[in-house]
Amino acid sequence: MEPVRVGVVGIGSMGLNHARIYSELPQTELIGVVDIQEARGRQCSARFNTTYFESYHGLFDKVDAVNIVVPTSLHYPVAMEFLKRGVHVLVEKPIAVDLVQAKRLVDYSKRHNLVLQVGHLERFNPAVMKLRDIMGQPIMMECSRRSCPTNRNLDVGVVWDLMIHDLDILIHLVNSPVQDISANGVSVYSDYEDIAQVQLRFQNGVMASLVASRNSGNRVRSLQVTEKTGRTLSLDFIDQTLAILRPGLDGRPIPPENVHVEKEELLRLELNHFAECVAMHKTPMVTGEDGKRALELAMQVLARMKMVKARSSQGMELIALAG
Repeated sequence: MEPVRVGVVGIGSMGLNHARIYSELPQTELIGVVDIQEARGRQCSARFNTTYFESYHGLFDKVDAVNIVVPTSLHYPVAMEFLKRGVHVLVEKPIAVDLVQAKRLVDYSKRHNLVLQVGHLERFNPAVMKLRDIMGQPIMMECSRRSCPTNRNLDVGVVWDLMIHDLDILIHLVNSPVQDISANGVSVYSDYEDIAQVQLRFQNGVMASLVASRNSGNRVRSLQVTEKTGRTLSLDFIDQTLAILRPGLDGRPIPPENVHVEKEELLRLELNHFAECVAMHKTPMVTGEDGKRALELAMQVLARMKMVKARSSQGMELIALAG
C-alpha cells in the first residue's frame, strides 16, 4: 500500500510534533509544512527532510491528507479549502469558532466521503480507554486541568483551550444530554477567562465538576469518577495511570488498586489512527460531529458563565515572562 501523503499547516510547538511524527511513521510521507514564519518553517522542513511552503495553497494537489494546527479563527477557512479539493482533514480542537462553521465542515465531509477528524487528543489516552472499559454507573465526575501561565492560545479562553478536552471526555463517557450548567470565570492576564469553574448535571442524573486554569503553579490533568457502588476511579492524564479506590471497612482505609495501563505517546496514536482512517476509508474515533458536540457544550458553558475581570499589572508581568 502506498504511504498516505500528508502536510502540516502551522508549525508552532504542537505542529512541530505533528511534522516529527509524520516523518517517522512508515505509512505516511510528509510532503511539506506551512508556516507564516519562514525561518521557523524552513528549519522544520530541513529537520524532517521535507519541503517548506509559504502558503498552504502550495499543498493543493500534492497531499491526500492535511493537519491544520493554526489559530482557532482559521480552522474553518483552511479546513474547508482542503475539503473542497478532496483532501482529508485533521483539525485541532475546537473544530471551529461557531456551530455554523462546524456544521458546514461536518456536512461537506459527509457528502463527499472525506475523513474529518478533530484533535481531541485525550480520547487516545490509554488510561481513558481503560477507564471506559471498566467504568460502572457513575454518579459524580471531577475534572481538573491546570497549566502554568503561557503566551500560547490567548485568542481563546481556558474553556476552549483546556476544558474542552474534559467536556469531550464527559460527553463520551456519560452519553446523556446536559440538563443544567453553572459556570464562573476569572480573567487574569488575557481578554478571556483564564480560570474557569463549571458544574454540569446530565439528564441521567450524573453530576460533573470541572476546573480549568492557565494561571497555576503546576501542571495537572486529572479525572475522578465516583460510581453508585461507592467505588472511585482516579485517572491521571499526564502519567497515564488509573487507580481504583474503594470505601474503607470498619473505618480502615483500603489501599488503592493500580490498574495496568500500557503507556503510549498520545499524538503518535492520534496521527497513526488518522492515517489509517484515510488509507482504509474508516470513520475516525473522534469525528467532526464529535468536535461539533464538544464545541456546542463549550459555547453553552460560556453563555452561562459569570465573569470577573481581574486583570492586573502582576498578571501581565506573569504572561510577559511566560514561554
